[in-house]
Amino acid sequence: MAPPEKLYVYEILGRVTPPGWLTQEDFLGCWREGDCSYLFFATPREAEVRRWLALEPEAGAYLSATELNYADWEAGQAFTPTRVAGFYLCPVWWEPQPQPGDVLLRLEPGLAFGSGYHPTTRLCLTLLRQVFESGPVSRVLDLGTGTGVLTLAALALGAEQAVAVEYNELAARTAQRNFRHNGVSDRVLLIQGDARHFTHPAADLALANIHLDVLLDLLAVPEFLTKTWYIFSGILGTQMVPFREALGASPLEVVAALDQNMWYAVLARRRGT
Repeated sequence: MAPPEKLYVYEILGRVTPPGWLTQEDFLGCWREGDCSYLFFATPREAEVRRWLALEPEAGAYLSATELNYADWEAGQAFTPTRVAGFYLCPVWWEPQPQPGDVLLRLEPGLAFGSGYHPTTRLCLTLLRQVFESGPVSRVLDLGTGTGVLTLAALALGAEQAVAVEYNELAARTAQRNFRHNGVSDRVLLIQGDARHFTHPAADLALANIHLDVLLDLLAVPEFLTKTWYIFSGILGTQMVPFREALGASPLEVVAALDQNMWYAVLARRRGT
């Protein structure tokens, strides 16, 4: 299904769970950030949101309403088929036209990020192909999966199973739909939670396209540092300095580093493997 043209976003002070009568077909999901929650709808629902909070004032306090174009939410970038590192990323509402050798991934961007346009996604896909060309990878751990695009790419290249972790409810719901669109739901364990709490699953490859502070926390967790391959991204500009320092103090070594528009992605391997 194509995304809506308009988004109606209601900001609430508090980490809320809206009632069932409010989450009908036009409800797109709840984005929680810090102490606030943001309810997304495809049609105006301000009156209903205010009515709910008046009935349940303990749930949270109404702060603001925002109306925006979906294209603006996606940074003004319309999602159309694109090719990256041999992958053909195609929206689910388009008829795919892959060329010989393309690895087809069907995607619904929803309100998450990972349509293939952001430099971190493109860099990770390039490094992902490099890992699989070096030898077989059976199990993948994807921390901060977003739309699930990197998990999908790994499975398409030959991984047998994956654990995908996403903190944000909206993104997790989008990833779940994308796994279903690509027929791989039975090969993915999707977890909604903090990436730092799920470092223990055994994996040949760990993916972490996520904020720098989370990357630094991950590099301090011994059980996370037991994989063979690692792809890190979400690193912007001078953030590479503290990241390289943390990586140098770990049992991992840099194999390759790519950058595009000041965004960096790093391929690393555990020393001795």
